[in-house]
Amino acid sequence: MPKQVRFGSDALIYCNGDKADKIFLLQQGKVWLTYPDLETGGETADIVGPGEFFGIKSALARFPREESALAKNSAVVLAFAPAEFEQLLLANDRLVMKMLKVFSDQLRRVHCQISSITKTQYVKPDYGLFEIGEKYMKHRRYSHAKYIFRRYFELYPDGENAGELKGHIKTLAGASPQDDKSRAAISAPASKPAEEDSLQLCPELFARFSRSYAPGEIVFSEYEPGNTFYFIQSGEIKLIKNAGQNERTLDVLQQSEIFGEMAILDKSPRTASAFAINEATLLEFTAENFEILMRGNPQIAIKLLRALSKRISHAKRRFMILTLPDPQTKIADVFLMLDETGDASMGKAGFYSREFKVTMDGIAHWAGLPAADVKSVLDYYAAQRRVSIYQDRIEVKNINDFSRVVSSSRRSRD
Repeated sequence: MPKQVRFGSDALIYCNGDKADKIFLLQQGKVWLTYPDLETGGETADIVGPGEFFGIKSALARFPREESALAKNSAVVLAFAPAEFEQLLLANDRLVMKMLKVFSDQLRRVHCQISSITKTQYVKPDYGLFEIGEKYMKHRRYSHAKYIFRRYFELYPDGENAGELKGHIKTLAGASPQDDKSRAAISAPASKPAEEDSLQLCPELFARFSRSYAPGEIVFSEYEPGNTFYFIQSGEIKLIKNAGQNERTLDVLQQSEIFGEMAILDKSPRTASAFAINEATLLEFTAENFEILMRGNPQIAIKLLRALSKRISHAKRRFMILTLPDPQTKIADVFLMLDETGDASMGKAGFYSREFKVTMDGIAHWAGLPAADVKSVLDYYAAQRRVSIYQDRIEVKNINDFSRVVSSSRRSRD
């Protein structure tokens, strides 16, 4: 049962960086939430009034607090353990849908801020889709190119690239299936632990939503309109972001995980492509039948809220990294972020050492740097004996050393 707690005037309810083990409903008084402004680095505040929840995202994502909560004029709150809050959500469809919309709006705003700081240019969906198709054709990924050009023709029959499309389709029709590199381009992932809250949906009940995909088959492409999302019943899915002629793996998803959920929340174009790594069975849902799914399986909505909570926290953290002034500090902060989110194990050297199973491409993504720059910085840190670089991991000798570097940089900016 949630516990009622009283706080005196100016009492600290929790502090930025604390363990997030409670979600709060304000019953009486006011609460100030103070947190660093993403763009300026200065402190900003929101006021919570009676009847409002706070502390949700960090608790659902199981990340440290991103803000401090201070009672004003005394306050009375109901404190929920995350499991208790989830039980409340299971019985309240409207609250869940409201929170999903709020979270998706927050995520979209942070993505816009990241695009601004990285100077990511807007690409028209029809142009972006066609460009991906040409890239696949160039790299002899003929099955993938056929999918892209078919979708382009369905979506933009009178598009500015429609003339070129006919020539590409003719070329693909004459391509030998033995030369198709589509399946080989989608490599198998490293093993990944299953989710703690693994969820199974009854195959018989949802048979009409079931879709099967062969190894290497494309589920959807970046720049396509998003109007469906997916639940993985079996198999593995790789999410990929196109970056010019290269591709960056964003995630590898396994059984009971959800992807493509932003489509039903803000109806925006796809921001990544999804491929089946092996034989995969997916349940495909639309915004229209999502409510039907949620009524019978409200745990799905909880999984969506958790996923959005994690994505918001990751996006905010990446923005903080990108605002740092130089590559050395950005990369130091990437390691701090990985340590904060539990993507590290204790190193052999002692209490302050950390081992990270992370690639240079992964660090480059978080830091917004070319892979060559990341290698140069890591070599510099290795020469200073601050890190050791291995084939499958990177060891940071003293994580507190990197914390001091980043803190000093942020103080000088303020």
